[in-house]
Amino acid sequence: MRGRDLAHLPNSYTPQDWGLGGVGLVTSLAVITIGIDPEIGLGPVKLAWHGLTIAAGIALGAVVAGRWARRRGMDTDPLFTMAALVAAAGLIGGRIFYVIEHGGPLLGTRGFTFDGGVILAAVVLAAYARRSGMSARYLDAGAVGLPLGVAIGRIGDVINGEHYGPRSDFFLAVRNSNPDALTPNPEFAYVNGGLYEVLLASLIFAVMWSLRDRLRRPGELVWLVLGLFSAGRFVLFFVRSDSPELGLGLSNTQWTSLALLVLIIAGWALTTRRAAPQMQGLESRP
Repeated sequence: MRGRDLAHLPNSYTPQDWGLGGVGLVTSLAVITIGIDPEIGLGPVKLAWHGLTIAAGIALGAVVAGRWARRRGMDTDPLFTMAALVAAAGLIGGRIFYVIEHGGPLLGTRGFTFDGGVILAAVVLAAYARRSGMSARYLDAGAVGLPLGVAIGRIGDVINGEHYGPRSDFFLAVRNSNPDALTPNPEFAYVNGGLYEVLLASLIFAVMWSLRDRLRRPGELVWLVLGLFSAGRFVLFFVRSDSPELGLGLSNTQWTSLALLVLIIAGWALTTRRAAPQMQGLESRP
């Protein structure tokens, strides 16, 4: 990735064009310029940055999850199965939801919806945990590595120019100067939803990491991470414009985030209620 560069853009944009949702007025001539080809050519083989960053995100997320589990004396073997299930279900669910929302062929390499991937991955992991009888602590381990994995995996979106919004000269706007990027014009910078997702996931990882030893009830880290993602993406899509409006001025993604947030709050409350007697028993031991 190159450093910030000057983009010769008009200075007559509205706050909406800057991706600020009409809040405030920011002027900046410096935007982020990326000239990386979305695909790497290795002779007859072409590798997509998107696939590489997703693979790197899964690997590093699994490393963090394994470290957290080992420190608590847990067997790390189930984490490999969980990582494979998350990768498969995340890609399949993300693609299905994208096609439902935007249309297009089901078999495609570009276009995935985060919420769809999370929903299907959560269902698959819950079924796996129930069938294998594993502790909810393994789900917490997965939650520890999830934000870092998402932050790294989303870098491919930024390189590809995916999830772009309106033209902008806001300092977080991205100009994908490579002509094979997905943005409409390599001469202009656009609001980049992928970059905002990287920043959101990084912030969630920082919050989760600071609380990882304080939330002691099994399952609490899962609800925390999922809740932060749902709330964060609800706010984020006041800036992003790549999800169609569903009703009351809110997009499909925002309504999905609200529904998930309700389920997460209910799940967290149920987890707390069930774990309370067990925690009281542990605290009463001499």
